[in-house]
Amino acid sequence: MAVEVEVQWRRVSDDPTGIEALAAVLDERERERAARRSNPARYVVAHALLRTCAGDALGVRPSSVEFVRTCATCGSHRHGKPTLVGTDLSVSLSYAGSLAVVALSWDGEVGVDVEEVDETDFEGFNAVTLDESEAPALEGLSGPELRCARALVWARKESVLKATGHGLVVDPRQVVVSGPAEAASLVAWHGEHPLAGPVQLADLDLADRTHVAAVAVLADEPAAVRVVTA
Repeated sequence: MAVEVEVQWRRVSDDPTGIEALAAVLDERERERAARRSNPARYVVAHALLRTCAGDALGVRPSSVEFVRTCATCGSHRHGKPTLVGTDLSVSLSYAGSLAVVALSWDGEVGVDVEEVDETDFEGFNAVTLDESEAPALEGLSGPELRCARALVWARKESVLKATGHGLVVDPRQVVVSGPAEAASLVAWHGEHPLAGPVQLADLDLADRTHVAAVAVLADEPAAVRVVTA
């Protein structure tokens, strides 16, 4: 039986009226964090979307959803993967460029990542991101095609690290994923901390050529992913 994952995404708007309305569903700590950012709109939109999606799934008001964060590596509650209090619903959020994305699943720990394609246009990408076995899949690519391939590989890796809760505490080079021309999958895990179980990985079609995204879920069965525009 397939593991069900729901993904919702939304464009970020800088409209002050809309941002103010969305900020109303955040808690005080989230509003304080948003205020400290040079561009609070992305933070506000992403976290409001997370609260709205979680509230709908749980049948409660978005503002009443309670989150805690727990680092899978050090156990700290000051950072790490957001988890919901008193429920088995797993959630994850990501935002980059003009998009915010949220993933939810009742069937396993979930992680989602969205990347702006042009952000991968820098020297040394392979050295800081890829295992040696992954580099050949990007050979011969250039320009937009190379940037898109890099962004997709990065999104796959980070979605896995978000699902496991390790984040970038684990070197992304230790998370080996399939090549960009292949179906998304976790090929190998070389992290010091063992995986809690099998990982199912899928690319997301957000109908936006300037961004790519991927979702991962810790589960035995393949993931059935439903993508919705919020």
